[in-house]
Amino acid sequence: MGRNYITPDNSYCVVKNLCCGNAPKLAPVSRYRIRLLILTGLISIGGTLVLQFTWLQQAIDLQEREFSDRVVTAMTEVVDRIQSMRSDSALVEPVRQATSNYFVANLNDTLHPFLLEALLRESFERAALNTDFEYAIYDCFNDSILYGGRLGETGDASSPPPRFDRDGHYFGIRFPERSGDMIMSLDRWLVASLLQLLVLGTFVYAVVIVLRQKRLSEVREDFINNMTHEFKTPIASIESGAQLLQREEVGSDPASRTKYLDLILSENRRMRRQVEKVMEIATLDGKQKGMNKEEFGVRSWVEGSVAAFQPSIDLRGGTLSLDIDAASWPDDLGDDPLFNGDRTYLDGALSNLLDNALRYAGDAAPAVSVTLTWAGGEAAHWRLEVSDQGLGIPTEHQKRIFERFHRVPTGNRHDVKGFGLGLHYVRTIMEAHGGAVACTSVFGKGSTFTLTLPS
Repeated sequence: MGRNYITPDNSYCVVKNLCCGNAPKLAPVSRYRIRLLILTGLISIGGTLVLQFTWLQQAIDLQEREFSDRVVTAMTEVVDRIQSMRSDSALVEPVRQATSNYFVANLNDTLHPFLLEALLRESFERAALNTDFEYAIYDCFNDSILYGGRLGETGDASSPPPRFDRDGHYFGIRFPERSGDMIMSLDRWLVASLLQLLVLGTFVYAVVIVLRQKRLSEVREDFINNMTHEFKTPIASIESGAQLLQREEVGSDPASRTKYLDLILSENRRMRRQVEKVMEIATLDGKQKGMNKEEFGVRSWVEGSVAAFQPSIDLRGGTLSLDIDAASWPDDLGDDPLFNGDRTYLDGALSNLLDNALRYAGDAAPAVSVTLTWAGGEAAHWRLEVSDQGLGIPTEHQKRIFERFHRVPTGNRHDVKGFGLGLHYVRTIMEAHGGAVACTSVFGKGSTFTLTLPS
């Protein structure tokens, strides 16, 4: 089968396909199953991450303890050798670990730095300590650091280790690059942890895509249902009118024939308008493609659109007020300032807002007000507000009302027709003109839509 395109000439074919079940079927996906899948995945990946970080922390602690034990053993060996060289049998305090990378060993007397350096080299080599370190010797007699230096691959001298807050002679060892060495020794664990984070990020991204696709599928299904419903009524009316015209008593009566022919033409125009609205959205898609811009008066445009909508308001017994604040724009703009844009599309945008104010008025008579002002400054723009006192929009739907096909649920009421394209059409037209649309609404009290167009 060929692909069906929605055009005014073949709209009946499209509707027939939709009504007869030839539209693509969307396999329903249970929300419970999706939530169960997400929960299971998060628990699995989250549990793996917790275990991974637990093992990583244990590995870090093990490395720290092993390193500290080797340093303490090596420094204790150095102290024992110094005591043996001096034939000093006096007891000294054990090696202390002041911080994670700073160790202090007590002595009973001063020590020549060259001897200490040689002993440290030998002892650290036997303990497989190849990390760069700084050392210094403290003399309690004159309260000073006798010598500070750095041993290792760099070989450059730097500031000596900090003083130890104890009296007596001691030498201190500091490992300034301990953090970097620790990271290098745990490279495999860190890579594994990063891979786990990548897996979690990929899973979250996949879940977002799945939820988005599900929402798009639901929106598409709602659109098909709305379109089917919107086209069923005029098709049924046209069919009924044609059948009545086939009756001899109706066909021979000019008044009845004219009545039913007008019905058929009216319903056909209604169906054509719906198809054109779908086509306009598909063609524009937020771009300036198809725009035929020209200069026209802003004031006359607003007045003309409001005047054209007045009869619809009068039929419902409502009120439609227009307030044009001519004092808000400079005198050099004139009484009817010019604006460069596509008036046809702008008429459609304003008409959509006025039509929504009428349709969502509820059971009361519609009360609609339109205000036009000019805002100066560096970003001078026109401000057009359309306010009503109708049903209003629930807070949870206000952020989505400009999305394509989105419609605010009306409960058991089905008197408000449409595809959910009107406000998306308004936003598309505003963005194509470099403007914007915003909404403020209080549920049950009404809404205000504000159009801004660059001056």
